[in-house]
Amino acid sequence: MSNKSAIKQAIMIGCMCFASYLSVYVAKNVLSAVSPEMIEKGILTTENVGRLSSAYFIFYAIGQLINGKIGDIIKSKYMIGFGLVLAGICSMLFLTCINSITVVYVSYSLMGFFLSMIFGPMTKTVSENTDSKYTQRCSLGYTFASFLASPIAGILASVMIWSSVFRICSFLLIVMGVVCLVVFSLFEKKGIISHNNIKNKKAKGDVRLLVKNRIIKFMAFAVITGVVRTTIVFWMPTYISQYLGFSPQK
Repeated sequence: MSNKSAIKQAIMIGCMCFASYLSVYVAKNVLSAVSPEMIEKGILTTENVGRLSSAYFIFYAIGQLINGKIGDIIKSKYMIGFGLVLAGICSMLFLTCINSITVVYVSYSLMGFFLSMIFGPMTKTVSENTDSKYTQRCSLGYTFASFLASPIAGILASVMIWSSVFRICSFLLIVMGVVCLVVFSLFEKKGIISHNNIKNKKAKGDVRLLVKNRIIKFMAFAVITGVVRTTIVFWMPTYISQYLGFSPQK
């Protein structure tokens, strides 16, 4: 493959991953952005929001463990596409059944599980179908999307009522899921991406190799930064509203 073709291929894959991951993180930040308004209007309490966020992240973590293995077998386009579509349906169910707290908890928890279907298959697709010198750039692209999503959710919450924000989020997830299925299918036909089925092999010395490469240190950093980032970012809008005296519209 020529250098020009490799760059073009990396850009196409990277753009799709960027758009997909942006929709994932907009969905992850929506409740955080609209929670001050929902609390102020008595739709949810602070305790409800806390339990919802905890349930979401628990199911997201469980999903990461399960879907990582499944993603080695099932094609990435199905994992990403159906994950986004099902998450969008759960988001719409959350909105339409807001008066039933049980349905709200179940739908929001399942949304976390379905959104966990995206990262692993996406990373696998990038690593297997781009030259090594472009793989890191593609990965940085959808990492940047995760940071960009928070202000986007905040802007939506500042100009729309909470229900409209959830409606847009649901629509975005479903449309993006369908787009991923179609575009990744086209990529497969054109030979831009391929799916490599990973068989479960047990290599000797795997654990020792990981320890030697400081996996424990990296895990500790990942846990600390993950906890700090998700808790602080999630509760920041509520803190600003309740303790600094700003209205949800500000």
